[in-house]
Amino acid sequence: MKQEENPIPAGGNAASTSPKSESANQTVRQPAAQAKKPSGFQLVLRQIGLALLFLVIGMLAILLALYLPASSQLKKAQTELERLAPIETQYLELQTSFSNQQAQSLVYKIMSNTSQLKEALAEADANKAAQQLTYIQEDLGRLELNEFPDLPTSLTAQFEKVKTAVNGQSTSAITETEEFYNSLLNLSDNLK
Repeated sequence: MKQEENPIPAGGNAASTSPKSESANQTVRQPAAQAKKPSGFQLVLRQIGLALLFLVIGMLAILLALYLPASSQLKKAQTELERLAPIETQYLELQTSFSNQQAQSLVYKIMSNTSQLKEALAEADANKAAQQLTYIQEDLGRLELNEFPDLPTSLTAQFEKVKTAVNGQSTSAITETEEFYNSLLNLSDNLK
């Protein structure tokens, strides 16, 4: 007798089985799939994992939306600051130089007025002398020396002596005016 060939191969391949046995296999698999439902702990872990994933995504979105533009603006501001630092230093140096030049110019103007005062005293011209005294007094009031803060007060006190001598028609008026002029000359040398 001849043996019939077995329709199911030895490996138990379901594809080669008959339709009746296939439906039986599917019913067997379905309960196995239903039996592997995740437990409550696994669901909680999955939800926590998703929440952490969305938290990380949100943090990255905030990083991209806020931090990166602010960071680039900060870098631009730092670059601008580095560019402006030497300019500010140069500006401060120029301001100091300008202040010194202004003070020196004012000292030269006072010296010129003092020379004219000496000439008016030599000519005995009271009107011209009074006019030059007014000019000198105005200029002394505007004189500000950062390097020598007490010097304008000293010059003003010395000028008061000159003014008193000139108004009193004193013979020492020319001598006082010469001393005042020499003080201005020393000041102009120190301002260079």
